[in-house]
Amino acid sequence: MKRFGYLLSILMIMTGIIIDGCKKKENPVPAERKKYAWVAGEMDSTGYGMIFYSPDGGETWVRQGQGSAALKDINVKDIWAVDENNVWAVGSGNVILKTLDGGQTWTRIQAPANNMTTILYSISIVNTNNIWISGDHGTVYNSTDNGNTWARFDTTFFNNRQLQGIWANTPEKVYVTGGRSSTSGFIGYTQDGGITWDSVSPANDYNQYFWIGVTASGNTIVVYGAKSHYMVSTNGGTTWKNDSTPHAGGGSGPADINHLIMLNSQIWWGALDMGHIYLTNDGGSTWTGQTTPANLGTDYMTGIDAWDSQLALSVGNFGGWPLYGPIIKTSNGGTNWVLKQSYNSSLNKVSFIKH
Repeated sequence: MKRFGYLLSILMIMTGIIIDGCKKKENPVPAERKKYAWVAGEMDSTGYGMIFYSPDGGETWVRQGQGSAALKDINVKDIWAVDENNVWAVGSGNVILKTLDGGQTWTRIQAPANNMTTILYSISIVNTNNIWISGDHGTVYNSTDNGNTWARFDTTFFNNRQLQGIWANTPEKVYVTGGRSSTSGFIGYTQDGGITWDSVSPANDYNQYFWIGVTASGNTIVVYGAKSHYMVSTNGGTTWKNDSTPHAGGGSGPADINHLIMLNSQIWWGALDMGHIYLTNDGGSTWTGQTTPANLGTDYMTGIDAWDSQLALSVGNFGGWPLYGPIIKTSNGGTNWVLKQSYNSSLNKVSFIKH
């Protein structure tokens, strides 16, 4: 009997079951990441910035923060959902927003510079608590401790530019993009967490247009902007290739790439002007235009995020009057996009939870 008990104990250990007194412990099964998503938008007629939350991958949406002092008189420009509880957002008035309870309550975080005219356009978070933010007036902020303390970098290097995009590939390697006008682009980067900065000067005067954003997957970095143009590096920024999406736009010429996300180095989704969404499955060698709902042909698609190669969400705005902000969804890789919700204000960005 003793030998049988010994063999039974060995079997239990091998199968991940341990007897501790009368309590049985099993190896935990990793929880499935929930398809939570958030959307950031401008103020509506109530005077509060818009934040919307979906618990089901974009099927249904509820508004958060309406009536909260944190969102009063604020246009929310970008949003980053770290996980189902921790979400950050930035916007006009030099405002940084945070929730610790999935959006039930939102609070303002004190920015390092006290300039209420600053518009914060973009946020990027790496390693869950290393936060990078960019805005106009050459503004770049960083926190390495989940927002408890902040640093503001020397604005002389950024030369008062409007910095609409920022991406932290690692805590040390960060890219920031923007420009001074519609005909002047700027790309800056640091490889030591902001101690020193340098700039990228593209070949063939490819900085002639404003850069809107930047994103990366591993060593593949994409800077994108006005007139359908973008630059890509597949070796961590050592060399760059100038490129553009297929011609898409209205009477004013090629459509701007307002937002681009990467599932990996090969699969990218882009949201453009005039209701255009483009997909590449081969790192930009070929692009496929996707059909959005017919009434979005004059809309600016300003934000996009994908859960996987099938499920994606995109948001935008009409750019005229009356104000109109659509949320559209695909569940089949972009073969069909469906309007899920619309609001009487402009919507800017969308974020699935990252962890």
